Amino acid sequence: MIFVEMLFALAIALLFTVVLTALSRRARSRRRLIVFFSIIFFAAWAGGVWIAPVGPTLLGVYWLSFFIAGLIFALVMEAVSALSPPVQSRDIQKKEENIEIEMGMFFWVLFFAFIVLIVVGYILRRQ
Repeated sequence: MIFVEMLFALAIALLFTVVLTALSRRARSRRRLIVFFSIIFFAAWAGGVWIAPVGPTLLGVYWLSFFIAGLIFALVMEAVSALSPPVQSRDIQKKEENIEIEMGMFFWVLFFAFIVLIVVGYILRRQ
């Protein structure tokens, strides 16, 4: 069951990454795409584990809760990235270094929070 839920989260994260990258006017580097995909993947998985089962089942999994959690996180992340101000050409390198440090910290804190949420969700589900 855990493996199937992980595959649903993976498919949903891939879908939202492809769709929002195609619709976005901003160019994204490969690294930003990987970060975006990873956050959506773990958010969809954690959300699917914690949100009450909703909708129809597919392969024994209520996939709509995974979809809703992934959609909310994808839209919030897209909105936040759209609000960031444009970078001046002379400040690009300095700005990129600051963004990488901030994104690195944000990503790892969020990553560990999602891992804890997923593990605790499965532990509580078994009881």
